[in-house]
Amino acid sequence: MRHILIISVTLAVILGFVFLSTFTVSESEYVVVTQFGKPSRTIRVSGLYFKRPSFLETVNRIDRRTHVFTTQPIQLLLGDKTPVVLTFYLSWRVRDPLLFFQSLINSEIAAQKLGDMVSSQAGTVLGDYKIDNIINTNPAEIKISTIEDRILNNTNARTKGKYGIEAAQVGIRNIAYPTVVANAVHNRMRSERKKVAMKYRAEGKEYASRIGATADRKASEILAEAYKKGAVLRGEGDQQALKIYSEAYGKDSEFFEFMRSMEAYKVILSQKSTLVLSTDSELFKYFNNPQGGKQK
Repeated sequence: MRHILIISVTLAVILGFVFLSTFTVSESEYVVVTQFGKPSRTIRVSGLYFKRPSFLETVNRIDRRTHVFTTQPIQLLLGDKTPVVLTFYLSWRVRDPLLFFQSLINSEIAAQKLGDMVSSQAGTVLGDYKIDNIINTNPAEIKISTIEDRILNNTNARTKGKYGIEAAQVGIRNIAYPTVVANAVHNRMRSERKKVAMKYRAEGKEYASRIGATADRKASEILAEAYKKGAVLRGEGDQQALKIYSEAYGKDSEFFEFMRSMEAYKVILSQKSTLVLSTDSELFKYFNNPQGGKQK
């Protein structure tokens, strides 16, 4: 019984020692082992490792995966003195775990440092550009990609050797104007759009006037031609009528006079009018004498 107890205690001590002296490193992390607070070794490869008991050596784990965060909005001035409010997104990862551990310790402090660094570099880079390089309807004038690349390179030049971290990507997430500037910009845009609209309306009215003038001229020409043709046709008709009357009169003058008188009677008697004429008038010769002779 006593031997069993001794063996159990011995096994427990051995297991406890093994538990306190071994640790694993996963694919998603680095490990910095410290002895009494000072780094003793850095482990970059995953696997099972041994160390002195925890009271002698401590395992400090550092996430090696890519981190992503968004900066706070910051107001900056462009090269043309236009103020803009920008928000950046940033992805970063640890490249030197020992330097990272010594300078920053954890990811929260690293994100804060990177955010400040990006804001500082953005202020420097944006001074070389105008608002037309940020917001423009012409894609060739937009330089956002160039601005992002410059901020990324400038940030990495200061973080790799100082903090052991690398910015993988920097991008502009949101662009806005300050409230006062935004109102002025909106008013200017409305004014410019109104000018453009007035220009198009004026051009449309001018075009409509030209079309109307052309149509009126063509209509006048068509009417004039129609009046001309009508006058010609009426003249030809009158000429033909006179010719017919002349031929009829030549053939039978009395019958011609009779028919002309009948036409005159028809016109006079069809109207509600009163005529005062002498009884010797030629107009009444067929009333008094059907033969058409003058009254004696």
